Amino acid sequence: MLVRLFRSNQPGVLLGLLLLMPLLFWRHFQGPVPASANAMPLHLLLQGFFGMVSWGYAAILFLTLCILAAQLTGTMNEAELTDRRNHLPALLFPLLLGTLAVPGSLGPALMGMPFVLWAMRRTWSITSGGPALAALCDGGLLLGLASLFYMPYAFLIVVVWASVSVIRPFHWRDYLVPLVGLALVFYIAWGVLHLLGISSWRPLRTVTAAIPITNSPSSVYNSVLAALLVLLSIISLYRFAGQYGRGVVREQNLRSAFLAFAATLGIIIGLVALLNGWFPPVLLAVPLSLLFTFAFLGTRKVWLSEVAALALLGLALWKQFG
Repeated sequence: MLVRLFRSNQPGVLLGLLLLMPLLFWRHFQGPVPASANAMPLHLLLQGFFGMVSWGYAAILFLTLCILAAQLTGTMNEAELTDRRNHLPALLFPLLLGTLAVPGSLGPALMGMPFVLWAMRRTWSITSGGPALAALCDGGLLLGLASLFYMPYAFLIVVVWASVSVIRPFHWRDYLVPLVGLALVFYIAWGVLHLLGISSWRPLRTVTAAIPITNSPSSVYNSVLAALLVLLSIISLYRFAGQYGRGVVREQNLRSAFLAFAATLGIIIGLVALLNGWFPPVLLAVPLSLLFTFAFLGTRKVWLSEVAALALLGLALWKQFG
């Protein structure tokens, strides 16, 4: 079944995403297209493309979803967050996003997330005694690019600092370089906009966004989804703690960096929800897909994992076609 297939380390299983993505996000591909006159520059550029090409949003959305699924698997395996290489995040990410997202909610936060994961992967590639400045500079630059889609991603610079603090001894340059990379991207963006005659760019105002217009899920749906997410969270945290205790020092450090990443996204979710009354679902689907991998990797009663995956699939289809 699904879990047994994606628990393997065979990259060919990712081809299943070509069938899974249209099934879970068909209504998203058809619109509505998230649009705002008050958006970050790179997303404004994408909006222009969407307006010129009728199929542009569906194509970019499909490509971004597939890239994110593959990135999550690559990031987890390269950082050795789990004790066994697998492709479960590539399955869990679309299932979780499908249960959380409504048409019109997959906008700038989703488009910028590939750069966030790329930044985390570069940051987590540093070692205690090896060179780090190039990777940290790349991390800052990539977070800057992500922020040109969705401004709150700039706050993730604290994850880079937290990761450095647990991976290697303190060096002031390790904290300054990523900040310089982030600031450099914003400076270049400001310069380009100024040359184009755009002087009214207000990045902080782009955080506010209207709630996507859609039918609200039923109370039954919300109750079942909440109960399933809480149960999976408890099991995942228990198994995460077990693997954390058995890991070597580098594995423990990287798992601590992942916790910093998840906690920072949680803070962003809280602040954005407080401001707008809702938050982009990708901010929750990404860390949960990595965390829930620990629950689905258990060797006992694998059929329970299959039932949980099918439950998520059923809820996603309910959200899609219900």
